[in-house]
Parts: sequence; structure tokens; C-alpha cells
Amino acid sequence: MLSIDPIAFTIFNLQIRWYGILTSMALLIGFAAAYFIAKYRRQREDEVLNFAPFAIIFSIIGARLLHVIVNWSYYGENLSYIFAFRRGGLAIQGVMVGGILALIVFCKIRKLDFWLWADILAPGLILGQAIGRWGNFLNQEAFGKPTSLPWAIYINPQNRPFNYASYEYFHPTFFYESMANLVLFVILFFMHRFYRNRPGRLPDGIILAMYLGIYALYRTFIEAYRIDSTFFGPVKVVYIINFLAVLVALFIANHVMKKFREKNLRENNSEE
Repeated sequence: MLSIDPIAFTIFNLQIRWYGILTSMALLIGFAAAYFIAKYRRQREDEVLNFAPFAIIFSIIGARLLHVIVNWSYYGENLSYIFAFRRGGLAIQGVMVGGILALIVFCKIRKLDFWLWADILAPGLILGQAIGRWGNFLNQEAFGKPTSLPWAIYINPQNRPFNYASYEYFHPTFFYESMANLVLFVILFFMHRFYRNRPGRLPDGIILAMYLGIYALYRTFIEAYRIDSTFFGPVKVVYIINFLAVLVALFIANHVMKKFREKNLRENNSEE
């Protein structure tokens, strides 16, 4: 894989980075996918546009806050960098948490079904993640261990970790995750086809649980190749976060299935 200048262009001495452009594209395409899915599920698609400002604000705050917390040993000594968004540094798990909190608030205000709308938005979020990961490629960050594989990515000397300064080519872990995200997007989208074509077979909330659980599982596998991970003792912080995400996914699936069975039981009893 070729390396590309992270600066797309300059306007009045202001550098416009590819990272920012790709992040903007990820947001637009992600919300466009959610808009289409809302319409496909016969919901009011304009609610996606109403939700967008909530999602963007909460997600950026959550992503940056988690990144700063996890890397506090660095930011504690460089406080001025906490708000230096142009330098990169957003934790995708923070996007998830921020987005879910935003949706809870939004659904309370608009009196919408949280589980239904979480399912509608999940595919757009993972599609946005697939696009956004290419910002790591352009920033030459979030890469993996040295490798001689044909698809290895060249890392400029100034971006290599000190312990790997003599190596030139590394695993493009951003690419692995981006491709996995695209596959998960397809899976979640076809789950919506199942809901539309076979209504009443599964409860709302299952797609959200699948998104959280499946993403956490393959992200754990990919993380094994990363060399820039933050540790909590001997354990990578991402492993802890992903373990919690799987637990949350299982809890959500169990909760919505239990409510679904109880609802069906009540309806069957009322018919008798």
C-alpha cells in the first residue's frame, strides 16, 4: 500500500487534512444509510436528520473523552493537546457510547422507540466506521506489527514507534477493520430485510446487540496485531472495553428477547 500526504490542500495557510475530509464523508454516508433504512422500515426518515446534530455532538465528545482518558499519561503532561482535534485521536468506542447516550436523550424528547431506532442507526454507524478508518491510513497511525506480506503498508520513519524504527512495512490493521466493518454492515442491513419481510419474528434491539457484540469480537482479534495499544497493567485497554461491550450486547439481547416473549405470551392469553 502506498503512503499519501495527510494534507489534502491548504487554504489561506489553513491545512485541510484528509483525516477531516474522510471523517466528514463517514458522517454523511452513515446518516444517508440510516435515512434509507428508516424509510425501508417504514419509519419517519426525517427523524434521522433531526437526530444528526445530537449524534455528532455527543459522539465527538465521547470519542475524544475516551481517547484522552485511555491515554492520560500523555495528555496529563500535554494538556494543550486535549482539544487539538486536528492531530487525530478519537476512540471509536467513545463514538458508540456517545451515540447511544444521544439516542436515549433524543428518543425521550421525540417519544420514539429507542430499540427500533438503535437498530435503524446501527448499520449506518458501522458503515461510517468503515470509511473513517481510512483516515488512519492517511495519518499513518493505528497500524500493526512489521510484516513482509504483499499488502503491507509503508510507514514514514517519523511515524514509526521507537522500538520499530528499523522496520519499513507494517500490517494495515485499519484496512482489516474497514473490511470487517463493511461485512458487518451487509449483515446488519440484511437483518433489516428480515424484519421487514417477516414482521413480529424478532424483537427490536437485536441488531444493536449484534453490532456491539460482533464488532467487539473481531476488533479484539485485530487488536492483537496493533503495536500502539494502551495497557492497563498487563492487559490491553481495548480488550477490557470489548469484553464489556460483549457483556452489554448479551444483556441487551437477553432483555429484549425476554420482553418479546412476555409480550407474545400476553397476546396469546388475551386471544384465548
